[in-house]
Amino acid sequence: MTRRIDPRRPALITPLGRRRIVLGSERGDREPGRLAGDGAATLPQRLSAPARGCLLVIAHTDRGSLDEHARETIAATVLLARPDEAVVLIAPVGPGFSVGDEAAALGVDRIEQLPVDDGTSPEALLEVVRARWTALSPRHTLLPDRGADADLGRRLAVVQGLVLAGPVVEIHADQVRIRHLGRCTGGPDSAPGDALAPLPALLLLARQVARTALHCTGLGERIELPAPQALRPAGLTDLGIVAGQARQIALEEAEFIVAAGNGVTDVALFHELAEALGAAIGASRVAVDDGRFTRPQQIGATGKTVQARGYLSFGISGAVQHLQGIRECRHVMAVNTDAAAPMVRRAELTVVEDAQALMRSMLEQVRAERRAKEALP
Repeated sequence: MTRRIDPRRPALITPLGRRRIVLGSERGDREPGRLAGDGAATLPQRLSAPARGCLLVIAHTDRGSLDEHARETIAATVLLARPDEAVVLIAPVGPGFSVGDEAAALGVDRIEQLPVDDGTSPEALLEVVRARWTALSPRHTLLPDRGADADLGRRLAVVQGLVLAGPVVEIHADQVRIRHLGRCTGGPDSAPGDALAPLPALLLLARQVARTALHCTGLGERIELPAPQALRPAGLTDLGIVAGQARQIALEEAEFIVAAGNGVTDVALFHELAEALGAAIGASRVAVDDGRFTRPQQIGATGKTVQARGYLSFGISGAVQHLQGIRECRHVMAVNTDAAAPMVRRAELTVVEDAQALMRSMLEQVRAERRAKEALP
Protein backbone atom coordinates (compact mmCIF):
# COMPACT_ATOMS: atom_id res chain seq x y z
CA MET A 1 0.00 0.00 0.00
CA THR A 2 1.27 3.46 -0.92
CA ARG A 3 0.62 6.21 1.60
CA ARG A 4 0.07 9.68 0.20
CA ILE A 5 1.72 12.52 2.07
CA ASP A 6 -0.42 15.63 2.13
CA PRO A 7 1.77 18.51 0.87
CA ARG A 8 -0.61 21.01 2.50
CA ARG A 9 -0.68 19.60 6.00
CA PRO A 10 -0.23 22.29 8.69
CA ALA A 11 3.31 23.29 9.54
CA LEU A 12 4.81 25.82 11.93
CA ILE A 13 7.60 28.15 10.82
CA THR A 14 10.22 28.28 13.56
CA PRO A 15 12.18 31.47 14.40
CA LEU A 16 15.09 29.99 12.44
CA GLY A 17 12.92 29.77 9.34
CA ARG A 18 12.44 26.00 9.42
CA ARG A 19 9.17 24.36 8.49
CA ARG A 20 8.15 22.04 11.35
CA ILE A 21 5.26 19.58 11.00
CA VAL A 22 3.43 18.62 14.20
CA LEU A 23 1.61 15.34 13.63
CA GLY A 24 -2.07 15.47 14.55
CA SER A 25 -2.07 19.25 14.91
CA GLU A 26 -4.28 21.57 12.86
CA ARG A 27 -2.29 24.67 13.76
CA GLY A 28 0.14 26.22 11.34
CA ASP A 29 0.56 27.33 7.74
CA ARG A 30 -0.81 25.10 4.96
CA GLU A 31 1.07 26.87 2.16
CA PRO A 32 3.48 24.28 0.67
CA GLY A 33 5.68 26.95 -0.87
CA ARG A 34 6.87 28.18 2.51
CA LEU A 35 9.91 26.05 3.09
CA ALA A 36 12.94 26.54 5.27
CA GLY A 37 14.68 28.80 2.79
CA ASP A 38 11.73 31.19 2.74
CA GLY A 39 12.28 32.03 6.38
CA ALA A 40 15.79 33.37 5.88
CA ALA A 41 14.50 36.92 6.37
CA THR A 42 13.29 35.96 9.87
CA LEU A 43 16.75 35.00 11.08
CA PRO A 44 17.77 37.17 14.03
CA GLN A 45 20.54 39.71 13.79
CA ARG A 46 23.59 38.69 15.78
CA LEU A 47 24.24 42.20 17.17
CA SER A 48 21.47 43.42 19.46
CA ALA A 49 23.39 46.39 20.94
CA PRO A 50 26.10 48.83 19.81
CA ALA A 51 29.36 47.02 19.18
CA ARG A 52 32.30 47.54 21.53
CA GLY A 53 34.89 46.04 19.21
CA CYS A 54 35.21 44.23 15.91
CA LEU A 55 36.72 41.39 13.95
CA LEU A 56 37.96 42.10 10.44
CA VAL A 57 37.62 40.02 7.28
CA ILE A 58 39.47 40.92 4.09
CA ALA A 59 38.47 39.13 0.89
CA HIS A 60 38.69 40.02 -2.78
CA THR A 61 35.49 39.62 -4.75
CA ASP A 62 34.85 38.11 -8.15
CA ARG A 63 32.93 40.86 -9.96
CA GLY A 64 31.22 41.73 -6.70
CA SER A 65 30.50 38.11 -5.73
CA LEU A 66 32.07 36.24 -2.85
CA ASP A 67 33.34 32.77 -3.69
CA GLU A 68 32.96 29.82 -1.35
CA HIS A 69 36.39 30.33 0.23
CA ALA A 70 35.54 33.93 1.11
CA ARG A 71 32.11 32.90 2.42
CA GLU A 72 33.67 30.27 4.67
CA THR A 73 36.15 32.83 6.00
CA ILE A 74 33.30 35.21 6.84
CA ALA A 75 31.39 32.41 8.57
CA ALA A 76 34.44 31.54 10.67
CA THR A 77 34.79 35.19 11.67
CA VAL A 78 31.14 35.37 12.72
CA LEU A 79 31.54 32.25 14.86
CA LEU A 80 34.71 33.67 16.43
CA ALA A 81 33.18 37.07 17.22
CA ARG A 82 31.92 37.86 20.69
CA PRO A 83 28.29 38.97 21.17
CA ASP A 84 29.37 42.63 21.41
CA GLU A 85 31.82 42.55 18.48
CA ALA A 86 30.93 43.62 14.95
CA VAL A 87 32.11 41.73 11.88
CA VAL A 88 33.61 44.13 9.33
CA LEU A 89 34.38 43.11 5.75
CA ILE A 90 36.88 44.99 3.58
CA ALA A 91 36.12 43.89 0.04
CA PRO A 92 38.24 45.09 -2.90
CA VAL A 93 35.87 45.31 -5.89
CA GLY A 94 36.49 46.08 -9.53
CA PRO A 95 35.03 49.02 -11.47
CA GLY A 96 31.27 48.88 -11.90
CA PHE A 97 30.70 46.12 -9.34
CA SER A 98 29.31 46.06 -5.82
CA VAL A 99 29.10 43.48 -3.06
CA GLY A 100 25.60 42.01 -2.92
CA ASP A 101 23.33 41.37 0.03
CA GLU A 102 24.89 37.94 0.52
CA ALA A 103 27.48 39.46 2.85
CA ALA A 104 24.84 40.63 5.31
CA ALA A 105 23.12 37.25 5.10
CA LEU A 106 26.42 35.64 6.06
CA GLY A 107 26.63 37.79 9.21
CA VAL A 108 28.64 40.85 8.11
CA ASP A 109 27.70 43.97 10.05
CA ARG A 110 29.59 46.49 7.93
CA ILE A 111 30.76 46.15 4.34
CA GLU A 112 33.61 48.47 3.39
CA GLN A 113 33.96 48.45 -0.39
CA LEU A 114 37.41 49.29 -1.69
CA PRO A 115 37.50 50.27 -5.39
CA VAL A 116 40.43 48.67 -7.23
CA ASP A 117 41.37 47.99 -10.83
CA ASP A 118 44.00 46.06 -12.73
CA GLY A 119 46.49 48.87 -12.16
CA THR A 120 46.20 48.85 -8.36
CA SER A 121 49.55 47.74 -6.97
CA PRO A 122 49.85 45.51 -3.88
CA GLU A 123 51.67 48.36 -2.11
CA ALA A 124 48.84 50.82 -2.75
CA LEU A 125 46.23 48.30 -1.59
CA LEU A 126 48.25 47.62 1.55
CA GLU A 127 48.35 51.30 2.49
CA VAL A 128 44.55 51.58 2.48
CA VAL A 129 44.05 48.33 4.37
CA ARG A 130 46.73 49.30 6.87
CA ALA A 131 44.99 52.61 7.56
CA ARG A 132 41.64 50.89 8.06
CA TRP A 133 43.21 48.25 10.30
CA THR A 134 44.70 50.98 12.48
CA ALA A 135 41.37 52.80 12.69
CA LEU A 136 39.32 49.69 13.45
CA SER A 137 41.84 47.98 15.78
CA PRO A 138 40.25 44.54 15.32
CA ARG A 139 40.82 41.77 17.84
CA HIS A 140 41.46 39.32 15.00
CA THR A 141 41.87 39.66 11.24
CA LEU A 142 40.97 36.79 8.92
CA LEU A 143 41.67 36.28 5.20
CA PRO A 144 41.33 33.34 2.81
CA ASP A 145 44.67 31.63 2.31
CA ARG A 146 44.83 32.05 -1.46
CA GLY A 147 46.30 34.35 -4.08
CA ALA A 148 45.98 38.08 -3.55
CA ASP A 149 44.31 37.70 -0.14
CA ALA A 150 47.14 35.61 1.29
CA ASP A 151 49.72 38.03 -0.13
CA LEU A 152 47.89 40.99 1.40
CA GLY A 153 47.62 39.24 4.75
CA ARG A 154 51.33 38.51 4.90
CA ARG A 155 52.20 42.07 3.93
CA LEU A 156 49.88 43.41 6.64
CA ALA A 157 51.42 41.11 9.24
CA VAL A 158 54.91 42.36 8.38
CA VAL A 159 54.17 46.10 8.45
CA GLN A 160 52.05 45.87 11.61
CA GLY A 161 54.22 43.33 13.40
CA LEU A 162 51.34 40.86 13.80
CA VAL A 163 51.61 37.18 14.62
CA LEU A 164 50.29 35.23 11.62
CA ALA A 165 49.11 31.64 11.29
CA GLY A 166 48.27 29.81 8.10
CA PRO A 167 46.94 27.81 6.51
CA VAL A 168 44.54 27.41 9.45
CA VAL A 169 42.35 24.31 9.18
CA GLU A 170 40.65 24.42 12.58
CA ILE A 171 39.85 27.19 15.07
CA HIS A 172 39.28 26.75 18.80
CA ALA A 173 38.60 29.28 21.54
CA ASP A 174 42.28 29.83 22.32
CA GLN A 175 44.26 27.96 19.66
CA VAL A 176 44.31 27.01 16.00
CA ARG A 177 45.35 23.97 14.03
CA ILE A 178 47.70 24.75 11.16
CA ARG A 179 48.25 22.57 8.14
CA HIS A 180 51.93 21.69 8.38
CA LEU A 181 53.19 20.99 4.87
CA GLY A 182 56.79 20.35 5.82
CA ARG A 183 58.31 18.25 8.56
CA CYS A 184 56.89 18.25 12.05
CA THR A 185 58.92 19.59 14.94
CA GLY A 186 59.23 16.08 16.35
CA GLY A 187 62.47 15.51 14.46
CA PRO A 188 64.06 15.43 11.02
CA ASP A 189 62.41 12.09 10.23
CA SER A 190 58.91 13.12 11.35
CA ALA A 191 56.08 12.76 8.87
CA PRO A 192 54.12 15.77 7.62
CA GLY A 193 51.16 16.69 9.82
CA ASP A 194 49.34 19.51 11.58
CA ALA A 195 50.62 21.85 14.27
CA LEU A 196 48.82 23.62 17.11
CA ALA A 197 49.44 27.28 17.91
CA PRO A 198 47.88 29.95 20.15
CA LEU A 199 45.10 31.94 18.51
CA PRO A 200 47.00 34.71 16.65
CA ALA A 201 46.02 38.22 15.63
CA LEU A 202 45.97 37.37 11.92
CA LEU A 203 44.69 34.13 10.41
CA LEU A 204 44.93 32.81 6.86
CA LEU A 205 42.18 30.24 6.52
CA ALA A 206 42.21 27.09 4.40
CA ARG A 207 39.08 25.74 2.76
CA GLN A 208 36.18 24.24 4.70
CA VAL A 209 37.10 25.67 8.09
CA ALA A 210 33.49 26.71 8.74
CA ARG A 211 30.06 26.02 7.32
CA THR A 212 28.27 29.01 5.84
CA ALA A 213 24.78 28.02 7.03
CA LEU A 214 24.52 30.20 10.13
CA HIS A 215 21.43 30.99 12.17
CA CYS A 216 21.97 34.75 12.28
CA THR A 217 22.47 37.71 9.98
CA GLY A 218 24.52 40.90 10.09
CA LEU A 219 23.49 44.54 10.01
CA GLY A 220 24.76 44.91 6.45
CA GLU A 221 25.80 48.56 6.74
CA ARG A 222 27.84 49.89 3.82
CA ILE A 223 30.56 52.47 3.33
CA GLU A 224 32.70 53.27 0.30
CA LEU A 225 36.42 53.59 0.90
CA PRO A 226 38.56 55.93 -1.21
CA ALA A 227 40.40 54.29 -4.07
CA PRO A 228 44.09 53.54 -3.37
CA GLN A 229 46.54 56.14 -4.60
CA ALA A 230 49.01 55.03 -7.22
CA LEU A 231 52.21 53.82 -5.59
CA ARG A 232 55.17 52.49 -7.55
CA PRO A 233 58.11 50.97 -5.69
CA ALA A 234 61.44 52.49 -6.65
CA GLY A 235 63.24 50.57 -9.35
CA LEU A 236 60.13 48.87 -10.73
CA THR A 237 58.33 49.70 -13.97
CA ASP A 238 54.76 48.58 -14.60
CA LEU A 239 54.56 47.09 -18.08
CA GLY A 240 50.85 46.39 -17.82
CA ILE A 241 48.94 43.13 -18.02
CA VAL A 242 49.35 40.64 -20.83
CA ALA A 243 46.49 38.20 -21.31
CA GLY A 244 47.65 34.59 -21.32
CA GLN A 245 46.31 31.81 -23.47
CA ALA A 246 43.60 29.72 -21.87
CA ARG A 247 45.27 26.43 -22.76
CA GLN A 248 48.33 27.47 -20.75
CA ILE A 249 46.31 28.02 -17.57
CA ALA A 250 45.91 25.15 -15.11
CA LEU A 251 42.33 23.89 -14.89
CA GLU A 252 42.31 24.59 -11.16
CA GLU A 253 42.91 28.29 -11.88
CA ALA A 254 40.75 28.71 -15.00
CA GLU A 255 37.77 31.06 -14.82
CA PHE A 256 35.95 29.54 -17.80
CA ILE A 257 36.10 25.86 -18.76
CA VAL A 258 34.60 24.06 -21.73
CA ALA A 259 34.43 20.31 -21.08
CA ALA A 260 33.76 17.42 -23.44
CA GLY A 261 32.22 14.04 -22.76
CA ASN A 262 31.26 10.93 -24.67
CA GLY A 263 28.77 12.97 -26.72
CA VAL A 264 31.56 14.95 -28.41
CA THR A 265 32.69 13.14 -31.57
CA ASP A 266 34.19 16.08 -33.47
CA VAL A 267 37.17 16.84 -31.25
CA ALA A 268 38.73 19.30 -33.73
CA LEU A 269 35.53 21.37 -33.75
CA PHE A 270 35.47 21.31 -29.95
CA HIS A 271 39.03 22.66 -29.78
CA GLU A 272 38.18 25.41 -32.27
CA LEU A 273 35.22 26.52 -30.17
CA ALA A 274 37.22 26.48 -26.94
CA GLU A 275 39.92 28.64 -28.51
CA ALA A 276 37.35 31.07 -29.92
CA LEU A 277 35.70 31.39 -26.50
CA GLY A 278 39.04 31.76 -24.70
CA ALA A 279 38.20 28.83 -22.45
CA ALA A 280 40.33 26.16 -20.83
CA ILE A 281 39.63 22.59 -21.94
CA GLY A 282 38.42 19.82 -19.65
CA ALA A 283 37.01 16.36 -20.25
CA SER A 284 35.14 13.53 -18.59
CA ARG A 285 36.84 10.28 -17.63
CA VAL A 286 35.19 8.43 -20.54
CA ALA A 287 36.55 10.92 -23.07
CA VAL A 288 40.02 10.65 -21.55
CA ASP A 289 39.98 6.86 -21.43
CA ASP A 290 39.03 6.82 -25.12
CA GLY A 291 42.18 8.78 -25.91
CA ARG A 292 40.42 11.90 -27.16
CA PHE A 293 41.87 14.04 -24.37
CA THR A 294 44.88 13.87 -22.09
CA ARG A 295 44.83 12.71 -18.49
CA PRO A 296 45.68 16.20 -17.08
CA GLN A 297 42.44 17.44 -18.66
CA GLN A 298 40.26 14.98 -16.74
CA ILE A 299 37.83 16.58 -14.31
CA GLY A 300 36.29 14.64 -11.45
CA ALA A 301 37.04 12.80 -8.23
CA THR A 302 39.76 10.79 -10.01
CA GLY A 303 40.95 13.84 -11.95
CA LYS A 304 40.99 17.52 -11.06
CA THR A 305 38.62 19.53 -8.90
CA VAL A 306 37.87 22.90 -10.49
CA GLN A 307 36.19 26.08 -9.25
CA ALA A 308 35.63 28.03 -12.44
CA ARG A 309 33.20 30.91 -12.63
CA GLY A 310 31.71 29.37 -15.79
CA TYR A 311 31.60 25.68 -16.75
CA LEU A 312 30.12 24.60 -20.09
CA SER A 313 29.81 20.87 -20.73
CA PHE A 314 29.13 19.17 -24.05
CA GLY A 315 27.88 15.60 -24.08
CA ILE A 316 28.65 14.82 -20.43
CA SER A 317 25.98 12.77 -18.67
CA GLY A 318 27.26 13.68 -15.23
CA ALA A 319 28.57 10.67 -13.34
CA VAL A 320 28.93 11.12 -9.59
CA GLN A 321 32.72 11.32 -9.75
CA HIS A 322 32.55 14.05 -12.42
CA LEU A 323 29.99 16.09 -10.46
CA GLN A 324 32.31 15.94 -7.45
CA GLY A 325 34.97 17.65 -9.54
CA ILE A 326 32.73 20.62 -10.43
CA ARG A 327 30.89 21.05 -7.14
CA GLU A 328 32.56 24.43 -6.53
CA CYS A 329 31.91 25.88 -10.01
CA ARG A 330 29.71 28.95 -9.78
CA HIS A 331 27.72 28.71 -13.03
CA VAL A 332 27.25 25.38 -14.80
CA MET A 333 25.77 25.07 -18.30
CA ALA A 334 25.09 21.77 -20.05
CA VAL A 335 24.50 20.63 -23.62
CA ASN A 336 23.05 17.13 -23.81
CA THR A 337 20.53 15.12 -25.80
CA ASP A 338 19.25 13.49 -22.58
CA ALA A 339 17.07 15.91 -20.63
CA ALA A 340 17.13 13.57 -17.62
CA ALA A 341 20.91 13.32 -17.29
CA PRO A 342 22.40 14.10 -13.84
CA MET A 343 24.41 16.96 -15.39
CA VAL A 344 21.14 18.60 -16.41
CA ARG A 345 19.99 18.64 -12.79
CA ARG A 346 23.28 20.24 -11.75
CA ALA A 347 23.25 22.88 -14.49
CA GLU A 348 21.63 26.30 -14.24
CA LEU A 349 21.10 26.38 -18.01
CA THR A 350 20.58 23.34 -20.24
CA VAL A 351 20.33 23.05 -24.01
CA VAL A 352 18.87 19.74 -25.19
CA GLU A 353 20.64 19.45 -28.53
CA ASP A 354 23.29 17.48 -30.37
CA ALA A 355 26.71 18.70 -29.23
CA GLN A 356 28.20 18.89 -32.73
CA ALA A 357 25.30 20.91 -34.15
CA LEU A 358 25.37 23.43 -31.31
CA MET A 359 29.16 23.77 -31.39
CA ARG A 360 29.07 24.62 -35.10
CA SER A 361 26.34 27.20 -34.51
CA MET A 362 28.18 28.75 -31.55
CA LEU A 363 31.46 28.91 -33.46
CA GLU A 364 29.80 30.70 -36.37
CA GLN A 365 28.17 33.17 -33.99
CA VAL A 366 31.41 33.92 -32.12
CA ARG A 367 33.33 34.46 -35.34
CA ALA A 368 30.57 36.69 -36.74
CA GLU A 369 30.63 38.89 -33.63
CA ARG A 370 34.42 39.09 -33.80
CA ARG A 371 34.31 40.20 -37.43
CA ALA A 372 31.70 42.82 -36.56
CA LYS A 373 33.90 44.24 -33.79
CA GLU A 374 36.94 44.34 -36.06
CA ALA A 375 34.92 46.26 -38.66
CA LEU A 376 34.10 49.04 -36.21
CA PRO A 377 36.10 52.27 -36.74
